[in-house]
Amino acid sequence: MLLRPGDHHAAGAIDEERQRWDRLNPTWPEHQASVFAGGKAPEAPRWDRIGAVGPEPTRSNLGSAIERRPESFEKLASALCVGDYLQTQTHRFPAEDMGLDEGFWRVERIAHIEGAALRTLLADPDWARGRVTLAHVYGISGVLVIPETSVRVLLVPNPERLRNDLDGPWHLRPYYEFAGATVPDDADQQRNDAALRPQAPADEADLYPSNFSDPADRTLFLHGETGIRPVPVSRLPWPHRLSKCPHFPRAEAIEKTYPHDWYAGQVAHAELFTRLTPADFAACPYHQGNWAAIAEAATAYAAADPDDDSEHGRAAHTMEHLDERERTWARALVQDPICWDDNHDSLTNGQHRTCALRAAGVPYLPVEGRHLPDTAKPDAMDARTHAQHTVREFWRDVLAAALGPTHPLVNTALPLLLRFPALRSLLSTVQERKE
Repeated sequence: MLLRPGDHHAAGAIDEERQRWDRLNPTWPEHQASVFAGGKAPEAPRWDRIGAVGPEPTRSNLGSAIERRPESFEKLASALCVGDYLQTQTHRFPAEDMGLDEGFWRVERIAHIEGAALRTLLADPDWARGRVTLAHVYGISGVLVIPETSVRVLLVPNPERLRNDLDGPWHLRPYYEFAGATVPDDADQQRNDAALRPQAPADEADLYPSNFSDPADRTLFLHGETGIRPVPVSRLPWPHRLSKCPHFPRAEAIEKTYPHDWYAGQVAHAELFTRLTPADFAACPYHQGNWAAIAEAATAYAAADPDDDSEHGRAAHTMEHLDERERTWARALVQDPICWDDNHDSLTNGQHRTCALRAAGVPYLPVEGRHLPDTAKPDAMDARTHAQHTVREFWRDVLAAALGPTHPLVNTALPLLLRFPALRSLLSTVQERKE
């Protein structure tokens, strides 16, 4: 592995089993001082690895070894493909601590060196056995230099781990470039791999535990994509803690009538929304703009092709029908977008803007986030109706928790709590007696 200057790893304690393994399986050939041409042994203190070092290893608290592990297969290093999960670690102590796919890492880039170019890289070109494979591997800040020998590759990777690896930016550029290296054709590599790869068991991917308890969240993670799409404003969470709003003290006063709940701040802002008048909205600087026109222009701007030189394309980019301040707001909805993933309970970067868009009666707006592609656009709901529904359902749940879901007072008391907030303090007394 070629490390960047300054990279190092120091082991504070090495167990006896690992020491025996290293003595029987030397990493560096004893007869060879250097693998690479021009290489020199570093001037560093010699480590004494004789005798027991560190505490006696104990058995893992994970219990017995895993009965069935994901399958892997061997192929020559030159047959490695981008996307293979290459095994770079085979042992762990204690052995039963080894994770299901621990030691396998995704190959991000492949290159080969052979022929005369080997002599400029290696002190002993015969070590390469005719060809060196250079593997850039996710999670390793260097390049694996592999001779033409067998390597082991995971048959089916963890789908959640694969999705996470693909979303990372690590694979966009190589760590190092080597003189004489050639990049194989990916399609050829994939065809060769298909001929070598054994048939995977149907339930192979099910061996991996999931990080998601909600199947919908897992589907969104595995099959979703991140980008800007039109979203009904009524699907977005309500704001919380709008401290820059001139009506924030009123929101705080409403929130004090709510139970201590992480969601209460959002519902309190929804309740405030139902009470604000057009004059109240006009008093807030965030509402002083033609937000219906701003949202329409931003949606067209987000959907426009940057290279579209037609009259329609130029109009979407220039937005000449808006004044300068409104153009700034419209471009900000795309360049500094409201961020929200489908079904999440809060949004990022745009709470004041969503309030202004709601008050303007905008049904849809461009929002950046993770979503399932090719799904039907959900219907929008009027903002005030959505706010009333949010408040009503919150207090219905509070009453059901305090009195019981089938108690006849749930439906009787609900309209009173919505109309007379002072009565809400009585619920605390009921809850305390119940506890």
